Amino acid sequence: MDSDAELTGLAAEILRDAVQVYNRSDIARWAAGHRGELGLGAVTGAFPAVTGGFPAVTSSSPAVTGSFPAITGAFRAVGSGQVPDAQVSLKKVFRLPRKLPAVRLPPSAELAALARSAPLMAVLEALARWLGRDGRLVTKEDELSDADAADAVQWLGVQPQYLPYLWDYALTSGWVELDDEPGSGRRRAVIGQTAWRWADGDNPGALHVWAPIFAAVLASTLDVATASDPDASRKLEFQGQGVAMAMILFLARRAGLSRAEVGELVMSGAIGDWPSARTRRAWDSWVRGHGDPARWLVGELAGLRAVYMPETDEGAVELTPLALWALREQLRLDGIEIPLLPAVSQRMTAAGLVALADAVSDAEFEAEAASWMAARGPDRAARELLAFAAFSGPQPRMTAVNLVRRIGIDAHQAWLDAMQRPELRGYARIALSMLAAGLPERTMPTVPNQAPDDLTWVATDLLALAYDDDGEPDPEQIAERFSDAIPQGEESWIFGLMSQSSHPDVAQVLLVLGRHHPDRWVAKEARRAARAAAKNRTVDRVGRVPTRAAAR
Repeated sequence: MDSDAELTGLAAEILRDAVQVYNRSDIARWAAGHRGELGLGAVTGAFPAVTGGFPAVTSSSPAVTGSFPAITGAFRAVGSGQVPDAQVSLKKVFRLPRKLPAVRLPPSAELAALARSAPLMAVLEALARWLGRDGRLVTKEDELSDADAADAVQWLGVQPQYLPYLWDYALTSGWVELDDEPGSGRRRAVIGQTAWRWADGDNPGALHVWAPIFAAVLASTLDVATASDPDASRKLEFQGQGVAMAMILFLARRAGLSRAEVGELVMSGAIGDWPSARTRRAWDSWVRGHGDPARWLVGELAGLRAVYMPETDEGAVELTPLALWALREQLRLDGIEIPLLPAVSQRMTAAGLVALADAVSDAEFEAEAASWMAARGPDRAARELLAFAAFSGPQPRMTAVNLVRRIGIDAHQAWLDAMQRPELRGYARIALSMLAAGLPERTMPTVPNQAPDDLTWVATDLLALAYDDDGEPDPEQIAERFSDAIPQGEESWIFGLMSQSSHPDVAQVLLVLGRHHPDRWVAKEARRAARAAAKNRTVDRVGRVPTRAAAR
């Protein structure tokens, strides 16, 4: 196995171990509760200021550029390089599906440049240079002696209280390794294989080295903080919180989370959803004495170029492309499919454009969709999107249909042709009916005679998307998907058409909408249509001759 694959395995091992020590039932419940849009109330009050922060690399600090002293020999194995145990994989703990929305990443050269620009990586490189070829002796607790710690702090230009964090990151990631001196009973800290790989200078190496450092920061930052004051943290659960926060940010990357919301997430994980008064007092005491742990963790990740740090609590905390790349690599080890989107929008297929809707912010998607459609022209863009919609699943089909609706009148011929496909006929009927008033008279009639089952596919798509992972209807999801399929203001006549259908899925979707849609008027109209559909199905069954009777 090559060294970069072993580094990926090492990152997986670090993340797996961080999740393994956490209470898995709590994290599963917590993650499940914040899926979807992850809408959270803002944290009240300002966070206490965090003192210290990530140390700046100043001009007076020792130089950290250039490679380490050359060494000979092959790169030694680091990490197991194996897929994490399925019992503690990120997929299982967070109850993730087999496929997640696509990501867009810049070329590897840009990612590597971003990794090498990280202040934390510069300080780690300085630490390796300070260790030198011979390394430094450590205590029985695998820590630096007081004299060496003071010397390292001066060399690195960091605050003394920050050195334990840096040392833990280095040991966890294999940047620093501990070797036993034969016959002496002493142990020496030496430059590790992860650091030597970083010194090679190639782009793939930089990325694969950065990944275990990222994993170490996620896994270790809050653990080191609690070790500095174990009494104050006894009633708080900080282990695994960094990994949990990164995963929530990855899942919520389109909607984004503010710094206040990230703080709420970490607090919820540390004290539980229903904390006792004693636990809440422990949290408040910790924050007063040590600062908000989420802010400290986000600051460390910003120093690694893993997140963009907002200026205010309301500003969005976003993962950088580096962090997206690293987490995508880890989730792919668990067998989760996360497509990679091309960087140039004009080269995208319709499938790629649809996938982008769940991967980026609304503003970015609007810009990309407009550019994509302009490059093709309205008719070609509509036809490519509808061709994709005909063969896709319910959710991407609705996204593609909505994109074509936005084209307007220029897509009417593509909609007319789409009437020939059962999967699209209902969507085409809705779109053409809405366009009819603005179309030239010579194109009339635009809509063929309606059939009761025209909306069967629309109803089937809605039914497939109406339930959450536990098989229960989700009112917010129902409302969102319903608005994707049926434009506002068109509900009454569409319900009327659906009520004429004899298809069981159409009747079922009317029942679900009537019971669970959060808009009372829409729910009432759906219930009325459901009653009409039940009568129509009864009449249809009464007039039908049983097969066996007809055969006699």
